[in-house]
Amino acid sequence: MHRRTGFTLIEVLFVISVVCVIFGTLLVAANPKALMQKSRDAKRMQDMDAMLKAINLALADGEITLVPTATCTNCSSSTGSQAVDGSGYIKFKIVDGKKGLTKYSIDSLPLDPINNGKYVYTFGSTATGFELNAVLENPDNVSKMGTDGGNDSNMYEVGTNLQIL
Repeated sequence: MHRRTGFTLIEVLFVISVVCVIFGTLLVAANPKALMQKSRDAKRMQDMDAMLKAINLALADGEITLVPTATCTNCSSSTGSQAVDGSGYIKFKIVDGKKGLTKYSIDSLPLDPINNGKYVYTFGSTATGFELNAVLENPDNVSKMGTDGGNDSNMYEVGTNLQIL
């Protein structure tokens, strides 16, 4: 008598089909598109928070003064530069001899993770207040855009005057 070792073709096909079903279920449950959107939204909110804090500190310390941006054409991350000297998409004047935003460990202005179409950072200011905006893309974050205190429920708005843009 010969003893056969190994698996039959039917057994191998059954195991492969079970593994495929499990992988398919995990892929659907994980929803990689939604995970990427949430990741980009988290980056956007982190960037907005960092810029809000840096600008508020610079204003409080007398490092910068705001410049009205009513007719600004380069006040978005897609058209303006990342310069932190006031010539980037965030407009301000550095007070004589001061360091501006570089004092607060800001080497360059952040860019939106997509930085195209409606997914850009925008900036607006008056002589006394400013507003930074971003569009969040994951449906779970829509409520954050509508409850941030700003005047546009389709934008995530932060700043000292959320009625500028």
